[in-house]
Amino acid sequence: MPPVDNRPSPFNSTSQPPPDNGPIECLIICTKAHHTELAIKDISHRLTKDSTICLVHNGMGVLESINQNVFPDPNNRPHYIQTVFSHGLGRNDSFKISHLGVGTTILSPVGDPSIPPTTPEADHTWAPSTKYLLRLLTLTPPLVAVAETPAGLLQYQLEKLAVNCVINPLTALSDCTNGEILYSFSFTRVMRLLLFEISAVICALPELQGIPGIEDRFSPERLRRLVVNIASNTAKNHSSMQQDINQRRLTEIEYFNGWIVRRGEELGIKCALNYMIKHLVAAKAATHRSREAGAIPLDLDNVISTNEPPI
Repeated sequence: MPPVDNRPSPFNSTSQPPPDNGPIECLIICTKAHHTELAIKDISHRLTKDSTICLVHNGMGVLESINQNVFPDPNNRPHYIQTVFSHGLGRNDSFKISHLGVGTTILSPVGDPSIPPTTPEADHTWAPSTKYLLRLLTLTPPLVAVAETPAGLLQYQLEKLAVNCVINPLTALSDCTNGEILYSFSFTRVMRLLLFEISAVICALPELQGIPGIEDRFSPERLRRLVVNIASNTAKNHSSMQQDINQRRLTEIEYFNGWIVRRGEELGIKCALNYMIKHLVAAKAATHRSREAGAIPLDLDNVISTNEPPI
C-alpha cells in the first residue's frame, strides 16, 4: 500500500470507479511490446487528451507506433509516462504474478517532441494526471521508483535495449540459459560484433546530441560489460525471447534488434549482423509455429510433386 499523501489530488478519490465506458484518467499498460498498441486501441475511445498512459515494456519504438496508428492527431493525444523496469516477475497463471526479484522503476513523462530532450525539466509543463500518477508511483515503496528527466530515461532505455539485443536473441537461437552465452568463444565474438553496430547507431542518434559523455557511456566495451554483468547475475534464467519461441508466441525482436536496424537505416549505418539476427529469430519462431500447425510451404511455385521417395 502506498503511503498516505495529504497533498490535494486533481482527482476525486471518494468517487466510485467510472463505468466500463467512462473516461480513463490514468492507465498503466504492462504488456509485451507487440501487444501494447492493441491493448490501448481496444480502449482508445475512453482516453482523452487529459489522460496519462504509463507504458511498461521492453524495447523501443512502441510509442511511435501508438501515436501513428492509435492517436494520429497530436491535439487529441493523451500524455505518456515511459519506464525502465528491472524487477523480476513470474507469471503463475492468468492475472497471477509472482515478484521474484527486487529491482527499480525509473519513470519519466514524455515531453513535447518539438522540445529537445536536453531541455531542463522546469521548462516542461506536465498535465495534472501525469503529475498525479508520477507522485503515486514514486510514493509506492515496493516499486523502488524514481523520476528521471526525458533525456536521462532515454539513456537508461538504450542501455537496457543493448543488453536485450544480445542476451535475448542469442539465448533464443541457441536455446540456452543467459549464463551459457558467456562461456563460448563463438558467442563472445557475435556479442562484440552486435555491440559495435548497436554502439554506432546509439551514438549517432539525434536525440542524444548535445548530451556529454554519450560516446563513453555507449562505447562497445562499456555495453559489453553491461551485458556480461546482467548475464552473470541472471545466469540460470531463461530469457523471455527464448520462452516466447518455445511456447510458440510472438517475440519482441522487432522492438530490439529490429529497432536498431531501422534507426541505422535512417542514419546511413549498416547493421548487417543485427539484420541477420532479427531474421534468424523470426525464422525460428515461424518454424516452431509451422511445425505445430502443419503449415504448407509458402513457396508453392517451386514445390514439384513427384512420385520419388523422400531423400
